[in-house]
Amino acid sequence: MNQVRHRLGSLMLMLPAVLAPGGLAWADPATQPAEENLLQRRCQLAYVLLWKRDFDAASAEFRKVLAGDPAHDEARLGLALALERKGDLDAAEVEFGRIPPGRPQHAAASAGRARILAARRRFKEAVMLYEDLKARGGLGDEFLLNYVETLAWDGQFEKAMAELAPLRNREKMAAEVAKAEGQILAWSGRAAEAVPRLRQALEKTPEDDDLRIDLARALWLSHQQEQAEETLRGLTPPGAGSVRAVLLRTDMLASARQYEPAIALVTAALDKHPADRDLRLRMAELLSWTQKYDQAVEIYRELLRAAPDDRRLHAKIGETLSWAGRFEEAADHLRRALGDDKE
Repeated sequence: MNQVRHRLGSLMLMLPAVLAPGGLAWADPATQPAEENLLQRRCQLAYVLLWKRDFDAASAEFRKVLAGDPAHDEARLGLALALERKGDLDAAEVEFGRIPPGRPQHAAASAGRARILAARRRFKEAVMLYEDLKARGGLGDEFLLNYVETLAWDGQFEKAMAELAPLRNREKMAAEVAKAEGQILAWSGRAAEAVPRLRQALEKTPEDDDLRIDLARALWLSHQQEQAEETLRGLTPPGAGSVRAVLLRTDMLASARQYEPAIALVTAALDKHPADRDLRLRMAELLSWTQKYDQAVEIYRELLRAAPDDRRLHAKIGETLSWAGRFEEAADHLRRALGDDKE
């Protein structure tokens, strides 16, 4: 995987399910005090805005509800989800954490915290949260796919496939299960087996750009280059310009030693996503492969300033420095890649 992606699922489908135990009751106004009724109506409005993906407006409405009732867990959960969808993971994590155990919304809040951990590549901690949720009986279908995906990101492929078993006979989830199985097979190096499952899922959800990219990668790894390229041509304009699509296209170009077109693709993508770590890493790789060692080393050093203990980065810069004949510096980074500097 070049880039971690966390799955929220369709908000239109998921949120009514997670709120059902005690959530947004569309009750007769006469049965509620006037002030409480107004808060519920405002909360309903906020969720409609959230389903519309108007995250700023939804956040504002949820905050108004919480100003009137700080213990309003439905609004707290909605605010956390809106913040998560906006990409403000720090704030979302805080809001998820404010929903205490024992409340109906706590399972959704725990799953939200686990998604954020996974987005930060802290997969083992995320798995522990999901397993605690499972032990408490709170790991429903709406969170099980997130758990399975996180297991796969952590390299626990067999366990991930086993955890999918309860969903395999659910017709309404056939596309999601096929997608998950295909991704697990692809990530575990079984690309040829992944292709039919990913095709099955894409037939049901042809607008899913992430799935289309997964299928294209599996086809390419299965030495079906033309079919991979044809699959990529079906991407929507946003999908075609996404970081994942660029990374796959540069993988394909680099494998054919077409480095300059690959560099041009990454350069254009960095104009849109200048801080993207995976794009910067790819640029450093391409520069090193074209013997532009000083430029590559400069990028690796910038990345290391943000992640000084990243062994993979130390290995890559060490390799590049060795190609440049800077053996003393190379040895230092390679020792750090091995962890020898900790001894």
